[in-house]
Parts: sequence; C-alpha cells; structure tokens
Amino acid sequence: MNEYKFVRLDDDNLKDLLFLYKHAFNEVTDLSFLQKKYDTTFTGIKHVGFIAYHSSTNEPAAYYGVFPLKLEIGGKILIAAQSGDTMTHPTHRGKGLFIKLATETYALAKNLGIEFIFGFPNSNSYPGFINKLNWKHYSNINHYKLKGSGIPLDKIVKKIPAFSFLHNLVLPKRSLSQKDQFSNSLKLQSTSSGNVFHNTEFFQYKSYYPSFIIELEGVKCWVKIDGRMWIGDIDYCDEKKFNDVVNALIAFAKKKFCSSIVFSVLENSSYDLRLKNLAQPNSSIAVGCLDLSGQYKPENFAYQAGDFDTF
Repeated sequence: MNEYKFVRLDDDNLKDLLFLYKHAFNEVTDLSFLQKKYDTTFTGIKHVGFIAYHSSTNEPAAYYGVFPLKLEIGGKILIAAQSGDTMTHPTHRGKGLFIKLATETYALAKNLGIEFIFGFPNSNSYPGFINKLNWKHYSNINHYKLKGSGIPLDKIVKKIPAFSFLHNLVLPKRSLSQKDQFSNSLKLQSTSSGNVFHNTEFFQYKSYYPSFIIELEGVKCWVKIDGRMWIGDIDYCDEKKFNDVVNALIAFAKKKFCSSIVFSVLENSSYDLRLKNLAQPNSSIAVGCLDLSGQYKPENFAYQAGDFDTF
C-alpha cells in the first residue's frame, strides 16, 4: 500500500472522480451531476469516502464512499449511509484498494455518527462485502419487468445517441414539487419497522436524476424514464387499487414509448406479494448491512427502488 496515498473526498478533489468514471465504468459524466449527487448536506454530513492516488504519478487509482441518508424508525430520525460508487482504474486492480478504502470509509462514518451502512451489492462485489468486510446479508430486493411499448425507445437511443432528445419529448411535465410528494410506502406495506425518510429535503436531493411524480387512478407514483420506466415508489393503497395502478402504469408507459416497466421491491413486502400475482421476479439483488454503532438493528430497515443511489 506504500505506493498509494488515501485522501478524503472533498469539494476540490471531487472532479477526480470524472477520471475514474471514465476509466473504471467507461462512462462520461459531468461535474455538476457529481456535485448534486454527492451533496448530502441535508443530513448534516457530506463527502464520506476516500480516493486512492498513486504516490508517484498522483493519478486517481480508486474510490469508495457512502451516501448519508436520514432514516426513521419508531418516530425517531437517524443517519445511516448507503454504500455508493466503487470504482478502480483498470491498471490498479488487484491491489486490495477496495478493502482499504472501505475500511477507511467505515471508520470515518463511525466517527461522524453514522449508525450503519446498508447497500445492494451485485454478484461481483458481494464476496468482498460479505467475506472481507463482514457485511450481513439479510434480505433481497426483487426486480419485476413488465412489458410496455412495442417501440423500444431505450434501445434505439443507445444505438443512435442523436435520438436522445426523444426522451425529453415523452417525459412527464410534473417534477418533484412539494405538493406532489408523499411518504415512503414501506411505512405501511413492510413488516420491517424502519425506512428511508422521504421528505421534501430527500426529494430535492434526489433531483440529480430527472424523476417525476404522476397521479394514476388517484394514486401518486414516483417514476423515472430513460426509455424504460422505473418505479421508485407508489403511495400506499389496497390490493385492488394497486392492481388498477399497475395497469395504468402499463398504459402510461406505452404512451411514452417505454419498452418496459421495472419495479424493485423488498422481498415479502405487500407490493412484492401483489406483484407476484401478476408476474414472477426476473432477478433479485441482495440487501446487506454493516452495523457501526450497535444502537439499531439494521436488518429491521427496508428499502426499494427510489432509495437506490442510481434512481
């Protein structure tokens, strides 16, 4: 590890993540997007992560960090953090940087008063989180994909980027205005007792990706459209109304040329059981956690698509 130095993320070095996005993910993004996504000042905590730099060249080699969020349980508000971007430049892989960066990040998070870390490790990162970082895998998120429009706009845009303007033509016009916002449906639909606190500050923070709240069948739905239509949350409703809303979402997706509608819901939650009556999950992802304080049981908290840092 002597060939690397580890520096906490801040406003000045945030731009170095652009280099890592490009070389680790083959993804070009802009600084304004990162500034919005990493600005978690509404929680009172910001920039919980570290960049590894090569000591000789000062080249950014890897990054790992977490995103603080407000969670609620039993009427109390606490600060936990979602495991976020994990990226390593190809020439610096296999050096143990991920584990080192995660260890530094978790120590910082604990010192800042973050109660626990939660996240959704994919198949590539799962072994590292579970076997090397002592995470606990306690539940799953099920993904459901229902058919939408016969015109696959998302695939067309990927093949012909010049057509990306078509997305803007089909986007709903209502944004995350305060009057349209609603509480996290998991407060009522899950057997778990805690969830991410969906208030005005939360929705303002989540504006780093364009998403919208629309009303169908008298029920508010939080959606994101990028060719597919992703469902962040549906205001809590009974089973009959939920089925009506799903049918309305399918019709809405077809009008907006969304090739599919994707739900990501907590395993065995009310919405998961209802969706199972309509389709089978096409995939799932682990829900994991690392307790830092011992004050709460992280496994008592539930999550859904709108809570993902990618939504």
